[in-house]
Amino acid sequence: MTWVIDPFHTLVEFSVVHLKINRVKGRFNEVRGSMHLDFQRPELSWVKAQINAASIYTGVAARDNHLRSADFFEVATYPTIIFESTEVQQTGTNSGVVAGELTLHGITRIVSFQTQFGGSTQDPDTGNRRIGFSAVSVIDRRMFNMHFSHILEGNIAFVANEAHIELNLEAVQMD
Repeated sequence: MTWVIDPFHTLVEFSVVHLKINRVKGRFNEVRGSMHLDFQRPELSWVKAQINAASIYTGVAARDNHLRSADFFEVATYPTIIFESTEVQQTGTNSGVVAGELTLHGITRIVSFQTQFGGSTQDPDTGNRRIGFSAVSVIDRRMFNMHFSHILEGNIAFVANEAHIELNLEAVQMD
């Protein structure tokens, strides 16, 4: 079955540690994509998603602009973040691992997401089937050539290199 990601009911969030004392979160407000799910043979499933890098939002305009700059996402040169799965593995009744190619800041690396199936239901407004998933991963932003950092007194990093990614996806059945 083919499903289309519902951008109005999907969250793509990230968080990084600031000054070794606090986790700061952000999100991308524009995501689109599709997936094919084979519930009988999950290994035949796949997902493809694209994010508009300029849609980054942390709640602070100056920080958002800095994240869009060459210090981080460099959105003028790399406007799209892309994920294409290469392997889907079911690990439990409602859990799995989705590995794939994440292209970020012009660099492609294999990233794995721990996933949890949230269930399916019929949309009361449209009659379409909907499904939900959550997924988490951790990446080192330096793997994607994002090296901005200031080391402060006491060897404290202004921004940590480790970024946590959290996805909450809802998709609508197309066939």
